[in-house]
Amino acid sequence: MKDAPGPTARHMVRSALKGSLATLDAETGAPYASMIVLATSPDGAPVTLLSTLARHTQNLRKSPAASILIDTSDARGDATTGGRITLMGKLVFESAPAARARFLTRHPSAAQYADFSDFAFYRLDISSAHLIEGFGRIVPLPASALRAEQSDFAAFAHAEPSLLATLKRTWPSVTGIDCEGVDFARGSHVGRLRFTPPVVTPDAALAAAAICLADVQELAVEPDDPKNLQDN
Repeated sequence: MKDAPGPTARHMVRSALKGSLATLDAETGAPYASMIVLATSPDGAPVTLLSTLARHTQNLRKSPAASILIDTSDARGDATTGGRITLMGKLVFESAPAARARFLTRHPSAAQYADFSDFAFYRLDISSAHLIEGFGRIVPLPASALRAEQSDFAAFAHAEPSLLATLKRTWPSVTGIDCEGVDFARGSHVGRLRFTPPVVTPDAALAAAAICLADVQELAVEPDDPKNLQDN
């Protein structure tokens, strides 16, 4: 039995490292597609880092209308059987420290240029979405279905650094935690473990993450590994 479309859609967005951004060309008005790397804000909105010199950013100056395609299929077999979601809305400037921190934790190499004057963070304010999970399941979704089921996102944003520090003592590959799951990266393998059901408080997220991560032994450090030693 498949999950409800809302949680499925949010998991796709939370798990994505990249997507295809479509903007309206500033000169011709034609659709213009480009690749961007992604993270999410605490409430689940897609966040990206763009150069003001890029063509898609120049397009956004004229019209913030945009869509992002996230494709979860791989290169093997029939790609049309894979899941994908198109998010539609407006791509707007994002100044929240939590969004920046979550993006740079997910894409640490971006810290080399994130503070350059010609770069800025943006978030997609979603108006609607279109979810496809292979043949036979095509679902239009309202914006509310893409918003995490948790109201106090500020509390999670504030607590995330300390939650990550605690988790990394045992699972150094953890890169993010929110009310719906925990993210990790180990070499080229990037993944996400989902909380079922979502949690309400940061303390509950920490407990849920520990339970999920305990089942993924390859993410844990060995007991005698120096990374697992705390300062006295």
